[in-house]
Amino acid sequence: MPEAPQRPPLRADARRNVEKLRQAAADAFSEHGLDTPLETIAKLAGVSVGTIYNRFGSRDALLDQVVNELADRHVRAAMAIADGAAGSAWEKLQTYVEAICQAQADDPAFNDAFSRRYPNAPALKAVCDRSLAFATDLAAGARAEGVLREDAQMDDIARFFQVNGDLVRAGDDAGRRRVLALLFEGLRARTGSRPLPS
Repeated sequence: MPEAPQRPPLRADARRNVEKLRQAAADAFSEHGLDTPLETIAKLAGVSVGTIYNRFGSRDALLDQVVNELADRHVRAAMAIADGAAGSAWEKLQTYVEAICQAQADDPAFNDAFSRRYPNAPALKAVCDRSLAFATDLAAGARAEGVLREDAQMDDIARFFQVNGDLVRAGDDAGRRRVLALLFEGLRARTGSRPLPS
């Protein structure tokens, strides 16, 4: 099978344009979220919109290269906070979910990425999947402790992150804290609790 032709290395000026675009995109996304128009990013970088498509191929590809690193930093930081927290697996799960929710509130780009508004960015999806796998391990421990209800699913937490993202975008800080408290209360095992719909 013939090998795919290799693209020639970028000239120095083209490499500079790519780095300027990456930095401009990172700054714009972090300040305004992932809906920032490509025209704004191109203007910040001092290049044309065509250069974005020429160097990255699509908006999702630009997101994948730029935001994936930012999202990974937030997720790893939340994991470290949970790992360092004292207490039970249930308390570590709460700590982790709270840390992710706070990162969503603090960083519009992370909020958009983590609430999976751009499913066609595979590197971003991998970061979200890794985060959910970490929460799944904590949940298994909390279930073994008898604190997490048996019929709780990890999709419940994934859906909550989407809801939290919407509340962050709406600027409803009090509302998102209330819904977070309700989530934890709903996930806690109790005698006589009504089963969750499947």
